[in-house]
Amino acid sequence: MSGRDANVIERREFKYLVDALTAARLRAAIQPFCDLDPWAARNPRGRYTIESVYFDTDALRLFWANEHEQLDRVKVRVRGYAEAPTSPVFFEVKRRVNDVILKTRGKVPRDLWQALLVAPDAPIDPRVGGRDRNAVERFLAIGRSMHLRPFTVVRYEREPYFSRIDDYARVTFDTAIRAQPTALPTFALPERGWRALDDAVTQRTLDSLIVVELKFTTQVPLWLVRIVERLGLARRSFSKYGTSIRAFYDQPSLRRSTAVRSWQ
Repeated sequence: MSGRDANVIERREFKYLVDALTAARLRAAIQPFCDLDPWAARNPRGRYTIESVYFDTDALRLFWANEHEQLDRVKVRVRGYAEAPTSPVFFEVKRRVNDVILKTRGKVPRDLWQALLVAPDAPIDPRVGGRDRNAVERFLAIGRSMHLRPFTVVRYEREPYFSRIDDYARVTFDTAIRAQPTALPTFALPERGWRALDDAVTQRTLDSLIVVELKFTTQVPLWLVRIVERLGLARRSFSKYGTSIRAFYDQPSLRRSTAVRSWQ
């Protein structure tokens, strides 16, 4: 389950929760260095919709590892893009070791993904090959050995920018973050069942907040450091999955302190 020979993405991520005015100032500040992601640029809204099915154990071991800020923790999810309902989905394992993110991502045809998760011994179709297959094998090995099941679907709008002067640097703005509970591997949920996760009531703020993520490889680009300092941004943690669990599942049990073992 090391992810060797899979589609491994290694990076660091800094998160910020900002109001609309600060987001507008940040958006203007990065313009000399960044371009809008081409796929988002094709959308008149300048953004696209991401939806993810998150998996966990019956005892919510992955949720608790995140809540306790365990130094080595993981999230397991299937990600899709709502504007492309016939496009492939992606089996992702996102491991965090201290501040380093190691993510494996395997592409699966949309007509295959649910069968892989419903049947514990379902084989991987030959259409899933190469490094995608290795990433999917890793996903299934973790999911089946830990007896993971779906808990929530999280959907949000992403406005992504990428640096035109660095090997890898991205700035993303996530809004309209909402979730629904689910016991099935599906994105098809009733429209009236969504609950906001970034609204003023949930975040205990005057306005809804925008989740900003800065993503880079090893060192924060100097231009980005200067923008963060100039705008006075302060890092804050925000877990879309963790917030969705707290929104829908039994609150007294979530307040209990429980022992968390390593996901490995």
